[in-house]
Amino acid sequence: MAYVLPRAVLVLLLWGATYWLLTLLSTEVPPAVVSMTGIAWALAGVVCFGYIRKLRREMNAEQGQRFGAGPNLN
Repeated sequence: MAYVLPRAVLVLLLWGATYWLLTLLSTEVPPAVVSMTGIAWALAGVVCFGYIRKLRREMNAEQGQRFGAGPNLN
């Protein structure tokens, strides 16, 4: 949970910022636009933070092999 919570808060803040910008441009934002921006931010967060986690896992596995440790089975 400590890994997911800060990232979820970041995605929600960015969604809120997007909504704020949309309301600055137009006073009547359709609910479909708001939901689509939320879905887009959620998917972007999953992809981005999933990729970062994968890179960290690979980096840790590579460092373990370099120092003669066994495989990292996280």
